[in-house]
Amino acid sequence: MRYYIILTIACFLTFTSCTKVMDTKPLNTYTGSDVWSNYGLAQGYMYECYSNCMGYIFSWDYDASTKSIRNHPWGGGHTSEKTEQIDRNADEGWGAFDNIRRVNMVLKNIPASPFTAPQKNTFMGEAYFLRAAIYSNLAFRFGGVQLVKDVLTVESDFNIGRSSLKETYDFILSDLDAAVNLLPQTNERGRAAKGAAYALKMRVALQAGAYLNDKSYYTAVRAAGDKLFALAQYNLDSYSNLFNAYSTAIASPENILVFEMKNTNTSFSSTPMQSLVCNSDMLASKLTAAAMQKFPLKESIEGWMNYAPTQDLVDDYLVTDVDGKEKKWNQTTYIQTGGSAYEKMYKNRDSRFYASIVCDSSKYFGNWAYLRADGNVSSNVQPLNGGNINGGASVTGYLFAKYLYQAKKLWYSDPTDFCYSVLRLGESYLNYAEACIRLGDEGAARTYLTKTYQVHGGFKNSITSSNEDLWNDYRRERHIEMILETGDRYWSLLRWGMQLTGGLKQGYENTGVAIPELNGKEHGIAISSDGKSYQVFEMNEQNGQPLKFTPKRYLFPVPQSKIVALPILTQNAGW
Repeated sequence: MRYYIILTIACFLTFTSCTKVMDTKPLNTYTGSDVWSNYGLAQGYMYECYSNCMGYIFSWDYDASTKSIRNHPWGGGHTSEKTEQIDRNADEGWGAFDNIRRVNMVLKNIPASPFTAPQKNTFMGEAYFLRAAIYSNLAFRFGGVQLVKDVLTVESDFNIGRSSLKETYDFILSDLDAAVNLLPQTNERGRAAKGAAYALKMRVALQAGAYLNDKSYYTAVRAAGDKLFALAQYNLDSYSNLFNAYSTAIASPENILVFEMKNTNTSFSSTPMQSLVCNSDMLASKLTAAAMQKFPLKESIEGWMNYAPTQDLVDDYLVTDVDGKEKKWNQTTYIQTGGSAYEKMYKNRDSRFYASIVCDSSKYFGNWAYLRADGNVSSNVQPLNGGNINGGASVTGYLFAKYLYQAKKLWYSDPTDFCYSVLRLGESYLNYAEACIRLGDEGAARTYLTKTYQVHGGFKNSITSSNEDLWNDYRRERHIEMILETGDRYWSLLRWGMQLTGGLKQGYENTGVAIPELNGKEHGIAISSDGKSYQVFEMNEQNGQPLKFTPKRYLFPVPQSKIVALPILTQNAGW
């Protein structure tokens, strides 16, 4: 069958190898034989696959489905999910099969291409990796799904039912094993190498172990981790280097795989920065007279704020007390000796706090940010009584610093470079530690947990706890280490609930653990105008509802429209 491929990325790449083809044909149509016989075009096609598929594994905003992040009036996706205002008609990401077809095209056509064996292996390895990335996202969301292993044509049987949960996870892990065998040890920045396949396998096998209630998957996590670490290619870096500047992020020895966006086709509005930054200016339409007088701004702040951190997240950043021990902020001596809210709560915190959170009296772009009463970036809603009188300010008493590059003022249409951390060594250490806990090896768990705790947290002490205390230390460490990355907080809470439930067994929709961190109200902090006193307060989500999680949400519904179109599909329990 003669077919055509529309290339959207190859058209503006400047590979010398594809220039001759592009000089002789319109840029938007190439036959399959053109693509799979020309290395430059095939490479361009693979870049398009990366562009379409990488979002499945970095999902930066999905933690907004938890108490850690409060959705704000100017956006706030995930509100319906976290308050469980969805039904079987919701589509929570089922439509990924176009991209599965794209990577299956690579697996079908590259073996017969005229490329060298290393080139073929790399393309094939990348395709297996990307297919595993897509299917891992589907498995996390829906459980067992339709496994499409070949390129479907008009003659194909489309009556494909859902595979079991185990078949789906085993298929993903098999693809990652194939990727490991084919991928080179090093690759261009932004393209998968062996380390990326090992790291993604650790993430997937950890989730599979919980949902299938099978410890053999935790053994697989450890085995993949041992091979990843034996590569000796990656090292922990400063947490700020990973998330607070583009130049250090792309050069970080910790990143195993990144997704990089260049300023030639990227503006602030298409990065997380636009959704994390508030909106404030020295105007009566934005600031109260008291705010302008007490806390004037040097420059306008022009974000379209969707998300802000909550006190529920901030509570997990520990403080080094005067005795040199790490404690919760409300258990330190500073609570008694501090003369201001800042001295009581925000001094000597985990280094990741300053790289991730903007609190009251913090530097923020060209300004000092005040999130107190009459503050220049806090909302005027009760009990904050801030000075910002429109919807573009924090209603939690905090803003995000993670993923903000503050060297340049944010303006939505200005070009900017940006780098997502897709897979990195810090997460792999945590995955390894959790697998060790599940396998009863607390000593190894403490070793790997201490790595991020010391290097990223800036603490001098090691993790020495055991049993339930070790598990609590691990949960806290993962919370603050991985916030705003890959939806990790949400998927981890589901995984831990599944472990307590005993796996995805019949009747889970009624008998599964109702995860406390996904139920109830969120918390913020209100600081007085003089900065000396404070109160922690409760709030509902922006739709006026508290968070709600019932066990049926361990899996999202299969969109009912898909079942109507293909009755062989089955619905997840409870929907």
